[in-house]
Amino acid sequence: MSGGLWFAARGYFQKLSFVKDWSVATLLQALGWIVLGALRGVIPDWISISAGNSLILLSLVYYNNIILSMFDRKQMWNSGVFLVAVVFILLVMHQFSDIAPKYRISLISLAASSQLLSSGKNILYANQKSRLSSRFTAIFYLSCGIILFFRFVYYTVADVSISQVAFGKGPIQDFTYLFFYITSVMMTFGFLMMCIDIFIKSQEESEQKYRLLAENTTDVIWVLNYDEQKYSYVSQSVLNITGFTSEETIRNSLKDSFTPSSLKYILEILPDRIQEFKVTGEKKPFSDEVEQYCKDGSTIWIEANTVFQWNPNGTINILGVSRNIDKRKNAEIQKDKFYSELQLLNHTKDKFFSIIAHDLKGPIGGMNTFAGMILEDLDTRPIKRTKNDLSILFQSSGEIYVLLENLLTWARSQTGEMAFFPEEISLYHSIESAIASISFSIQNKSIIVKNFVDSNSKVYADEKMVETVLRNLISNAIKYSHVGGEIQIFSKSLGDDLEICIADTGTGISEEIQNKLFRIDAKQTSMPGTLGERGTALGLILCKEFIEKHGGSIWVNSEIGNGSKFYFTLPKESSVLIRV
Repeated sequence: MSGGLWFAARGYFQKLSFVKDWSVATLLQALGWIVLGALRGVIPDWISISAGNSLILLSLVYYNNIILSMFDRKQMWNSGVFLVAVVFILLVMHQFSDIAPKYRISLISLAASSQLLSSGKNILYANQKSRLSSRFTAIFYLSCGIILFFRFVYYTVADVSISQVAFGKGPIQDFTYLFFYITSVMMTFGFLMMCIDIFIKSQEESEQKYRLLAENTTDVIWVLNYDEQKYSYVSQSVLNITGFTSEETIRNSLKDSFTPSSLKYILEILPDRIQEFKVTGEKKPFSDEVEQYCKDGSTIWIEANTVFQWNPNGTINILGVSRNIDKRKNAEIQKDKFYSELQLLNHTKDKFFSIIAHDLKGPIGGMNTFAGMILEDLDTRPIKRTKNDLSILFQSSGEIYVLLENLLTWARSQTGEMAFFPEEISLYHSIESAIASISFSIQNKSIIVKNFVDSNSKVYADEKMVETVLRNLISNAIKYSHVGGEIQIFSKSLGDDLEICIADTGTGISEEIQNKLFRIDAKQTSMPGTLGERGTALGLILCKEFIEKHGGSIWVNSEIGNGSKFYFTLPKESSVLIRV
C-alpha cells in the first residue's frame, strides 16, 4: 500500500506533495506492525511491544499533521512527537512493572484515539468550509477515534481478564489484527478520496478562475482551430469590442471576421509560422495588427498576440489575446498623414525657393545684361541686328512671365486663396483661348496647332484653371517640338468624363523623366526645348493639382524621338463633380 501511494505521488497525484508523505507514514505503520507482530518472540517483548506500538502511534501523528497541511492549518509535530515519546517510555516501564496488562491497552487506545479524533475534527472543519464534498472520511476517523476511546474506558474501568488482552494467545489477537488492518486500509482509502476531491476541486477552481479572468478582462481571449479555420472558444468580452456575441463570433469564419487586406495578410503569414511550429515545437509568441469587422459594419484595428498548441487529435490550435488598438492605430495613420503632408510642404517650399533662386534670378539677370549690351552700342548697331536682339529679349521675358504667372498661381493654390468656381464651359473655346495666348511662341517656331475638339463639347469646370492647364500643356508641346512641327488636340467621351489629348511630334520624354513628372517630391530634370527654351516642370505639377481638383486624372505616353501625348479628364456634368 505504501509503495502504491509512492508511485501515485509520482504520477496522477504529483501536484499533491502530501501523498508522498502519506506513503512514508503508511510505511512507518507497516514497520510498527512488523515489529509488534512478526518479531514478537524473536526480540524481547519490551522492545517489540514498546517500539511497535510507538511506531504505529507515530504514523497516526504523521497522518494528523498531513491532514493539517492539506487544509493549510498549523501542524502539531511538537506535541505529537512528545506524545509518542511519553507512550514509549510508559510502555517500557510497564513491561518491568507489576501493573496489569490491560492498562497498557488503555494507554495505547487513548493515545491513538486522540490523534484519530483530532484528524476527524480537522477533516470535518475543512468539509464545513466547503473544501470537501464528502463527509465519509471525517465520520470514519471520528468513529475510529470514539471506538478507541471507549476501548480505553473499558480497559481502564472494567475487570478484564488476561485472555481479553490484545496480543495474547487466542481469538482476541486475531480479531485485533483484523480490526486494525481494516482500519488502516480504510484510513488510506478515505485519504485518497480526499485527495481526489481536492484535486478535482482545485481543477474546478482553476477553471473557474481562468474563466472569470477571460470573461471579465477587456481583452478578447480566443482559440482558433487552424485546420478547420474555426473558433472553438471566444470570451464574452468580444461583445464590447465588435458587438458580436461569443456565440456569433464562433459561427463566423475568418472571411467574416477580417477585412480582405487583413485576411490576405493572415493567410500569407500563417503557413510559415505553422511549419516552424511543426518542426521546432516551440511555443513562440507572435504579435500582429489586423483590421476586424464589427457587427454594425464598421471596422476596428486590433492587436492579436498568439501562440500555437497541439491538440490531442493532431490538429493545431492558435491561442490568442486580442486588444482594441483602434484609437492608437488611427492616431498612427493620422500621424503618417500629417508627416506626408509635412514632407510635401517641405518639398513645395524647396521647389518654390529653387525656382526663385535659379529659374527666375538667372534669366532676369541675363536679360538685364543683354539689355545693357544693346543700349551700349544702340546708336551704331544695325537696325536688323537690334530687331533680332529685341526679339530674343521679348521671347525670354515671355518665358519668365509664364513662369512667374505659374509660380504665383501655384502659390495661391497652396495657400488655399485660389477661388474654385466650376461651371459649364465650352472646351473648344478654352482651347482656342489658350492657343491665342501663346501665339507668339507658335509663330516663332512655325508650328501648326490643330484643334480637333468638337465645337459643341462642354465640360463642367473652372474656366481659368482649365485654360491654365491647356496653356501649360500646349506650351510644353511647343517647347519640345521641332521648327515646323505639328500639335494636335482632340477629345473623346469616357462615360461621365471627357478625355482630352494634346499630342506633339517632338523630341519625346525618357521613361526616367516620365516617372518624375507631376511629382513635387521628386527632383525634376527639365530638358531644354528644341531652341534652348528653359523650363521648371512646375507647370505640370500645377496641371495635376487643378485636374485632380476637378476629380479627373492626368497622364503621359511618350517615346524618345516619337513625340508625346498628354491626357487628362474633366467631368461633363456637375453631378459627377459633386460625387467626387
